[in-house]
This record gives sequence, structure tokens and C-alpha cells, in this order.
Amino acid sequence: MQNFFKEISDHKDIPTYKMFIEGKWQFSSSDRTNDIVSPIDGKIVGRVDVATSDEINRAVKSAKKAQENWGNTSLNTRITSMMLVADYLREYSGELGKILAVEIGKPANEAIKEYVRSAEMIDAFIGEVRSLRGEEIPSDQFPGVELGKTAIVKRVPRGVILAIAPFNYPINLAVSKLAPALLTGNTVVFKPPTYGSISGTYLTKIFVESGLPEGVIQLITGAGSQIGTKTTGHPDIAMVAFTGSSEAGETICNNSGMADCLFECGGNNPLIVLSDANLDLTTEHISKGAFSYSGQRCTGVKKIYGLRATLDKVIPRVVEYTKANMKLGDPMNKGINMGPVITEKAAHTIMRRINDAVKQGAELVYGGNADGPYIEPTILRNVTEKMEVAHMETFGPVISFIEVDNIDDAIEMINDSKYGLQASIFTEDEGTGLSLADRINTGTVQINSNPQRGPDHFPFMGVKSSGIGVQGIRYSLEAMTRLKSVVLNSPH
Repeated sequence: MQNFFKEISDHKDIPTYKMFIEGKWQFSSSDRTNDIVSPIDGKIVGRVDVATSDEINRAVKSAKKAQENWGNTSLNTRITSMMLVADYLREYSGELGKILAVEIGKPANEAIKEYVRSAEMIDAFIGEVRSLRGEEIPSDQFPGVELGKTAIVKRVPRGVILAIAPFNYPINLAVSKLAPALLTGNTVVFKPPTYGSISGTYLTKIFVESGLPEGVIQLITGAGSQIGTKTTGHPDIAMVAFTGSSEAGETICNNSGMADCLFECGGNNPLIVLSDANLDLTTEHISKGAFSYSGQRCTGVKKIYGLRATLDKVIPRVVEYTKANMKLGDPMNKGINMGPVITEKAAHTIMRRINDAVKQGAELVYGGNADGPYIEPTILRNVTEKMEVAHMETFGPVISFIEVDNIDDAIEMINDSKYGLQASIFTEDEGTGLSLADRINTGTVQINSNPQRGPDHFPFMGVKSSGIGVQGIRYSLEAMTRLKSVVLNSPH
């Protein structure tokens, strides 16, 4: 493995990782780096460069120059490259999974699975892209128009796609952008998250070694606050594919001009428990949905609505299940399924919201303590929508129980939120579940499951401040192409 990845860093005790621009691994001329601090123990595990404006411009220009030839490359050639990427992801999943776990504090087994799932996702993209095609439309299908024209409608690449991945799934949610973009003939400028940049650099090397021609993939690094405006606002970017917070998404959208956007943003996902719900099933899905990966998931359960009598039954069960099954500690150790949140700063924000909610009248039922970035799974009751912990997405291990007088009130609160990624309904009556789902304004409504992304061939999307466009195997491939019409006029 060391020989395969030897080009990507300087191999010092605390290595500095390179960018990949114009077909070459290179350090930035900025002499500026960001320390990557493991949330597990606070140690610096590496440094990444901060790209200059000139380097960003060179990366985008190189990708633009390479795009026409790559777009004209046969689909089978592009598929061969992606098949090799999938093979490498599987081959190195063990070692790279451990690197990822240390970098972002994810339980090691989940980090390894992220690589394997990403390989499986590429397999699915390859299977689906073969059936992606346009159509022919004869002119006489429109009233009053005779034969004589035929619209040949093709799906063509968009151009240069800027792919921005989040820290919580920096491999899977990078591959979900890179693979469909490259399979459909686009070139890519990849900006990994600050925390996740090391793993993003390893991932880029895998793509480079798959046989991609020079210029087809570029890697630039730096925090969004350092290079975001220069990158997202570049006039040669045709599409921005982004996963991250709603606030960052709105900033990018405002800065990207006429570029197309494919965004998955914040969730703050609600869950409604009806009085007839299977309480064992509901309990498990609330706890796992809220506390897996310490609540740092855009599809995490954040708040639970129900009548007082229902919540009186559910809350004690959730507490007991959480005590028995959610284990906080060093994520490199077996049996641990909750590690630290990504930074001390993030932990301070989470704890402030918990403490503010308690001061405003919420009841702390369980948890509520922190040791640095290690936050106990925390359960709050008597929460109101006015509390920041409820109306803002709290990216940590916190759930808020909100009592309502009737389910109509719960639906009104959900629809009043600025978020609209997913919602869940737990009931034994599927007809009632389907009826309520039609009234909830989110991208997806889960019935008898916590919010989740996948299976990956399902459509995944948010509304309002939770996203733009639709992702999923076929949907991402379609989104990363545009329709082009060539009208053939028969001679008179």
C-alpha cells in the first residue's frame, strides 16, 4: 500500500499532503496549511495545503481543457476506469478505513464499510449508465405540424463539475459525485472537506491510478472559508455537487452564478409516533437513528413528536435501549458505536444548545455531559420549537421529544420548518401512514423506519433548505448530464 500511495505526501512524522493539479502531485505555493486534528485524541495526524487563486484557476482550466476529449471517450473506456476504482476501494478498504477512522473519529468498522459501500455504489452506477440514453421525437406528434422534422435528443456531459464532500461521509459522498460525473463524460474538480482531506487525497490517488487521462480529475484543498468563494464562483464550473450544511449550501448557491446545483443539505429530521406504533421497533429506530456516529448524519433523527400518553411509553424505552446499546468511547475499540464529534468547537455548540434548552424549560431525561468532543447520548423532553436545539439542525447526539395535542399540530410544525430532507412515521396502520405522508413536505417520508439514505438506487432529495435536485444511482447520472436537441429537417 505504501508504494501505491507514496506520491501523495512528504512522509514526515506529521505528513503534509499534496494537491493534484494538471496531472501532477504538487504542494501549494501558498505556504499555508491546515492541521488535521484527530477528534479521538486531539493529535495532529497530517496537514493539507491551502490552494491559491492561481492554483484553483489552473485546476479548473485544466479540467475544462480535458473535458471534450474525455466526453468523446467511449463509454466502455470510462466504465473500465471506474471498475478499477471499485477494485482498489475494496483492496485497500482495511488500511484506508483505519486512516479514515482516526481522521474523523468514526467507528473503525463503519469506516471500512464506507469504502466497501462506495465500491458497491460504483458497481451500480456502471450497471445503470449503460441504459442512459436520449430519444427521437417526430414533429407530427404536435397538433397541426406535419412530418419533416425530427428532434434527436441526446444526453451530453455538463462540463466541469465541482464536487464538494462533507466530513461525515467523506468517501461515500465523494464517490457518489465523482463516479457519475466521470461516467457521463464530465471532468471533475474535487474539494474534500477539511476534516476528511487526508482520506480525500488517498481517494483521489485511486481515481488517478484508474487510467484517467491528464486533467480529468483535479484535487484542491483548503477550508471553505479559505477557498470556497474562489472555487464555487469560477466561471468555468458548470455544476456544483455539494453535501453539507444548509447555511453553506445557500452561500455556495448565491456565489455560483448560473452554474447548476446538485445539493444535499441539512436535515433536522422529525419522527412522529402514533399511538398504535410497535414500541419495540420504534424504540430501536429512534435510538440508532439519533445516536449512530454520534448524531453526525444528515439523516439522523433529531426530534420526536407524539401525544403525551404515547411519549410516556416511548421515552423510558428509548432511555433503556440507549443505555444498553449505545456505547461511547474510542472508536478504534471494538464494541464502540459512538465516538467524538468532529471538533471541540462543534462540541461547544451542541452543549450550549442542550444547556440553553434546559434553562428554557426542557427536561434533561438522560445524558447531557461531555468530555471534550465526547458527548453522551442526550435525551430531552418538554422541548418546544422555539428552542435552538429543536429549530436548528444540531449535528450531534441529541434528541428532543416534543408533545403535541394532536398529530395535525405535529405536521404543521414539520412543514413550518426551513428543513425538508426526511421525516418518519411509526404506526401499525399503513393506510394512516400513507395518508399522513402525503401531507408532510419533505423529500422522503419513511414509514416504520428512521430516516436514512438508501438503498442507493432510491431517489434521495431534500426540499426547502435541505437540497436542490435528486440523487440516487439513475438520478445522479441524469443530473450530471444535460439534454441537447439536434433538429433534423428533411429536405422539401
